[in-house]
Amino acid sequence: MEMPSFDEVMAQALAQVMVDVPGAKAGKMFGMPGYKVNGKLAVGMFYDRVVAKVGAARAAELIAGGDAEPFEPQPKHVWKDWVQFGGDLVAHQTLLEEAVQYVAENS
Repeated sequence: MEMPSFDEVMAQALAQVMVDVPGAKAGKMFGMPGYKVNGKLAVGMFYDRVVAKVGAARAAELIAGGDAEPFEPQPKHVWKDWVQFGGDLVAHQTLLEEAVQYVAENS
């Protein structure tokens, strides 16, 4: 089975940002790099984007503010608790840590 392709540079940048996040353990999502808390996915790669589980209310807030986009892994299937973004991951470090905390508190 062929593994899905993803942005290796972005995956390396994500690994550097996530290395010191307490509770986040490296894993996989859809065959792509991800980070789990208590076995539940909190942050991951999706091709050339990073996705984070922050809860429905926070996701709506981030999307409305233009800080993130909805995560729609399949057409017309938006994951309401998730957002996606690209760019400088160091600038998104707080959001990534927030996702880990959200999953830790809600799993």
